[in-house]
Amino acid sequence: MEVQRLLDLAELAEVLGRSPETIKKDLKRNPAAVPPRLQLPGTRLLRWRARDVDAWLGQYVQATGGRHD
Repeated sequence: MEVQRLLDLAELAEVLGRSPETIKKDLKRNPAAVPPRLQLPGTRLLRWRARDVDAWLGQYVQATGGRHD
């Protein structure tokens, strides 16, 4: 069994270049603006699997055109 690396709120904020407060607000008002979080049973901890964050970010990679003028 492979254990996945979990990110806490501060680590996610660093990866996304946003403040933890903004991420907390977005969880309520605009959930699409943050990666899907992991809900641990019996806790209110905010955690994200590193692979889910990578996959979420990958959705927003834009290919550049081949021209460099």
